[in-house]
Amino acid sequence: METEQLSDIFSLFHNINTDILERLLSIANQEKYESEEVIVDEESWGKAIYFVISGWVKIESLYHETNITLEIIGKGGFFGEEGILSNNVINSRVTTISNVELLTIPAQRFIQFLYQYTQIQNRLLILAVSKVTEYQKYCQFHRQPMKVRLVKILISLADKYGEITEKGTKIYNFLFKDLADLAQLSHSECRQIMNKLEKKNLIEIESQKNTLNLPNLKLLHHMIGKLGNN
Repeated sequence: METEQLSDIFSLFHNINTDILERLLSIANQEKYESEEVIVDEESWGKAIYFVISGWVKIESLYHETNITLEIIGKGGFFGEEGILSNNVINSRVTTISNVELLTIPAQRFIQFLYQYTQIQNRLLILAVSKVTEYQKYCQFHRQPMKVRLVKILISLADKYGEITEKGTKIYNFLFKDLADLAQLSHSECRQIMNKLEKKNLIEIESQKNTLNLPNLKLLHHMIGKLGNN
């Protein structure tokens, strides 16, 4: 991977000095995984930080032999920082949704890197605070209408990780089970809402390509604003 690509993909490294990025790449490894592989299990947290170069992964909570999807992360996202920077027990795992390419940095090397380059340390802190704020909002999610919850999840994934195309914003065609978990819905409720969104041309599913297109994000924003006020 080139330093320019690293800066373009990850907001954490935007406009960072090339020498610093070269140093980062010198302590990192690139790894590839196929879909449905476990990257991090319950015992592996704290060993490394992982940056998603391409593909999609999900963080799953393990509760009484039931897997609940807590978060979906795509290109430009990262995970593993909590395990490095805290001593909390994390009863979850990270699994690939699609074929995935990662940039992996061992924990101790990443910590040393942060101590050496405070600019990246400060950016990581800002992103961590942003995650906490997002989680606080998510805790109030259950009070919102079902359709609003699901559409907000789709918009969030598109805003964070979507690819702009001539058809709108493209994300992965995620399993209804994963979307239902994120939106705090049953599988049947999720399926019903997704079918209605597709009939209204608010989403376009291309099953053969495993993609889901959102043709008009502004319209979806308007829709949830209207529903949320009802």
